[in-house]
Amino acid sequence: MSDAPFGLSDKECAVLRLLARGHDAKSAAATLGVSVHTVNERLREARAKTGAGSSRAAARLLTDRDGPENFVSEKMRVRADPAMREPSMVPRRVAAEDPRLPGRWELLAMLTVFAAAMIAIGAQIGAANGAAPAAPRVVSTYPKQGATIDAGTLRLRVSFDRPMRAQSYSFVQKSAATYPDCGANRPEQSADGRTFTLTCMVRPGGRYEIWFNDPPYRNFVDPGGVPAVPFGLHFAVRGR
Repeated sequence: MSDAPFGLSDKECAVLRLLARGHDAKSAAATLGVSVHTVNERLREARAKTGAGSSRAAARLLTDRDGPENFVSEKMRVRADPAMREPSMVPRRVAAEDPRLPGRWELLAMLTVFAAAMIAIGAQIGAANGAAPAAPRVVSTYPKQGATIDAGTLRLRVSFDRPMRAQSYSFVQKSAATYPDCGANRPEQSADGRTFTLTCMVRPGGRYEIWFNDPPYRNFVDPGGVPAVPFGLHFAVRGR
């Protein structure tokens, strides 16, 4: 017969002492080599015998009776004496995680979120430091913006900051009166893919406006399908 206080059995005392050392039901079961159900049953009996409102309160009552020499701080998390195991169970080594610390999957999720946040911050820093824009841009034209040229045949030319998709273009007319006469001609694309040239005719004294991409016409795109930033070219032609 056990001489433990409150009429507790030795097995109930063993579970309570483990709780006092910082274990939970799962790690106590692993230490004792019994099921979690068995541990919970012993805790239920211990609460009934001590009148405690919780299992940890019952554990404190027991350790108060045991005296400080039998109590081990939860920060030390020492392994239980093998003598406390059930004699009918084979001892097992179980890695019990501290319930107050994140588990391996929680830690992995936290690291994933942290990495995504770092990537987002890096993108923002790159944008703030003037990183190259995602969309292609016009870098030069002929005629130049605002130029005045001679009447007659015009080799209209536009160049981009990167190679563009082959046979994909949008020379956009704002008005028939301000768009050169290009007939049925089609643009020629340079070997490096950056420049498109279209043969047209311009009349003396004319003022012209041509757009390279203008919603909804956005067929100047890079090989990845990113449309170029719209660009409007304005020029004039000398009179007679």
